[in-house]
Amino acid sequence: MNRGYTKKNYLDLVKKLRDKVANVVIGTDIIVGFPGETDDDFNETVDLAKKVQWKIGFVAMYSPRPGTAAWRIYPDDVPHSVKKKRWEILDKIINKDTMSERPKVV
Repeated sequence: MNRGYTKKNYLDLVKKLRDKVANVVIGTDIIVGFPGETDDDFNETVDLAKKVQWKIGFVAMYSPRPGTAAWRIYPDDVPHSVKKKRWEILDKIINKDTMSERPKVV
């Protein structure tokens, strides 16, 4: 997805934040089933989720959007059933038991 950083860069940044800011809350947005996503790619995302321990995350299944670069360039080659299973796995890891812990939005 054309990210300009590596997993190591990201983990280093998270460590710096946690070392400098007490009780920092880190969240994420993740798209599962992006065209070309392999089982190994997904497992790397799972590993990252376990290491970072985001407090909240919005996990979405990829769906093609006409007019986007991904829609023009990549075929939607990850079956919906695989996307759904990956979504369930990540949502459980990231958002487990967080509903009661989330700050109230006013």
